Amino acid sequence: MKKIVLIVLCVTFFLSAQSLTGKKFCLDPGHGSTKTETYEPETKRFETWANHIVKPYLKQYLENYGATVFSTRGDFDSLAYHTTLSEREAVANNNNVDYFQSIHHNAFNGASNYSLVLFEQLNANDCPVGNPQWPGQSDVMANIMVNKIQQALQTTAAYPRGDFCFLGYNLGVLNDLIMPGTLSESSFFDNLAERQRLSNLDYLRTEAEALFLSFLQYYNVAAPSHGSLVGFVKTPAGVPINGVSIIIESVNKTYLTDNLGNGFYRIDSLAPGTYTIKAFTTTDTLTSSAVVAGGKINVKNLSFQLSVGDVKMYAVLSQGDGIKARWLVPEGSVDSYYVYISTDGINFNSEPDYKTVNDNYTITGLTSGQSYYVKVKGKNSKGLSINFSKTYGAQVSSSSDKVLIVDGFSRYGGTGSYPTSDHNLLRFYGKSMDNLGMRYDAVSNSAIVAASILTQYKYVIWFTGDESTIDETFTIAEQNILKAYLNSGGKLFVTGSEIAWDLGNKGAIEDKDFFNNYFKSNYVADNPTPNSPSAFGNTGSIFDSITVSFGNTYPEDWPDVIAPLNGATSVLKYNSTQDAGITYSGLFPSGTKEGRLCYIAFGFETIGNDSIRTKLLSRIQDFLLNSSPVNVEEENSNTQVVNEFSLSSYPNPFNPSSNILVNVNETGLYNIEVYNTIGEKVITLFNDVLEKGSHNIKLKMDNYPSGIYIVRVNSFNNKVLTHKLMLMK
Repeated sequence: MKKIVLIVLCVTFFLSAQSLTGKKFCLDPGHGSTKTETYEPETKRFETWANHIVKPYLKQYLENYGATVFSTRGDFDSLAYHTTLSEREAVANNNNVDYFQSIHHNAFNGASNYSLVLFEQLNANDCPVGNPQWPGQSDVMANIMVNKIQQALQTTAAYPRGDFCFLGYNLGVLNDLIMPGTLSESSFFDNLAERQRLSNLDYLRTEAEALFLSFLQYYNVAAPSHGSLVGFVKTPAGVPINGVSIIIESVNKTYLTDNLGNGFYRIDSLAPGTYTIKAFTTTDTLTSSAVVAGGKINVKNLSFQLSVGDVKMYAVLSQGDGIKARWLVPEGSVDSYYVYISTDGINFNSEPDYKTVNDNYTITGLTSGQSYYVKVKGKNSKGLSINFSKTYGAQVSSSSDKVLIVDGFSRYGGTGSYPTSDHNLLRFYGKSMDNLGMRYDAVSNSAIVAASILTQYKYVIWFTGDESTIDETFTIAEQNILKAYLNSGGKLFVTGSEIAWDLGNKGAIEDKDFFNNYFKSNYVADNPTPNSPSAFGNTGSIFDSITVSFGNTYPEDWPDVIAPLNGATSVLKYNSTQDAGITYSGLFPSGTKEGRLCYIAFGFETIGNDSIRTKLLSRIQDFLLNSSPVNVEEENSNTQVVNEFSLSSYPNPFNPSSNILVNVNETGLYNIEVYNTIGEKVITLFNDVLEKGSHNIKLKMDNYPSGIYIVRVNSFNNKVLTHKLMLMK
């Protein structure tokens, strides 16, 4: 009788054991690079990484419960060479472990996403689960394990299977073990949605916890008194939601869903009970409840109907007798889009002109030579987007020549001069393009992914407003695109009040190199002294006789002061000593064809006078397209533009200064030097780019003796002119 009681007591103690002390396990993170391979193929690298996250998490769980754990490979070491199958089995056999577990997330070039746990079979006579090598052990563990994994990860199904039945052969990593073992395929990484889930470390921890709880049940060890709570946050349509805060206020626990497109959350160590869960986005709140049981992975999914986020405009393109507008799908839930259209960018109907469920809309039958502007809102059952999208436009025309206007201005709020997200600045460019009769498209800078997009247009206008350091006026990717464009002969007008501050002052080495060599400028100051919102054109430059007042559309409180560099010419000034704009024509650092650049260091769109804005853009267009620059006299008199290469001077004889008149019929690099009668160079008068047209260059010879001197002009295309001067003192 005592003996029977002792047996009962022993069984009771075994069923209520609180630890795994004395147990030894071998964990194997499957896959990796062999000793003859540099790396595992790309399709295996991600799986290897996931395996190597789950394994150390599982190891930690088991060791915290008193078990001794051996590993076939190092913790978190997915890039190391893997050992052979026999070497892995030897780790388990040599240490006489109680159980062997191999962790996998294999892919089969399909869309399946079930959970699978395999055990070794003697043969395939009794499929799918008969004839186990370790009957009542590995087959039992496979059944426990696969169901816990499937419940925790919410895969489509759970399959415990013998390896011979499932594969037609025995798994090499199991067939020489001297103890029971299993191989888990918890999920499959070639399923795109699952790959996004497997990228979440807490999702992998949840898999490890499911494996751990399987060991506890298999060895009849009591599970922890606490439980974990996991789930997915999705829209009613089943789309995972990024950036949702999950809060349980009663225990001060918070989780933020990541931005990887999985919507997964996990909260650990919750005592059994019912909890109120709150989920927050920037615009919406959801309250729900969840029951948590101890010793279990508790699942609570949240269906979250979100407000529609603001729509981000992507492009408005001129197409035949109409336009096509495109935008990005906003955050939140969206059922349809409301499209509003205007001919001036200001006056829109209160009701939408068009409705669509797509992320684009084409409007035909429009008037040629007219600009049309578009803005969009999203809609769902909770209402409309809070703000309109930015307003973009395009000119309808049959002309094959088009200009591209790139909106690089997305800074708003904070200390920015333009505070709202739905800016309507493109109309200032569009109005001037209409006045010039030039067809154009408008796109967000996010649409510029390659230089080939820019080369389709006659020239490019890129504006950045007062976008500043935090928001990056030009990213490295954009810089590389513009380098390729300008090197291939691109023609660019760039404008913005913080470009020099961002790139030339606060930028990294790469930013400053780009600014100096491709925007041909040096940063001087964050604003002119005095800081008055006006500028005037340099005499003889493309902006000769133009005076502009800016800061009218929105305050232009920090216009950059720049200086021409690396062959550029100052064309616009804030005052007699501080420059507001430059031009450059010639080869860029790796150029194969002459490119052209005009850079204005304040926002062109802040010029309030439409006629001044148009005149300025007309001069820029003439310069970029290599048309003859027009000076004041020519605008008033229809005189012929200079079409010859000539050299003269007045007065001659002179004392001590003379005006050297150079007429050039091609824009390029010119060198002007003064020699004495024995062929010695005494003065280098000019060595820079001259625009096509007439130029007056002052020669002063106060410190030279009387006599005959020769002025020599060398052109970029090897043409030479000489002119004799007489200095008489």
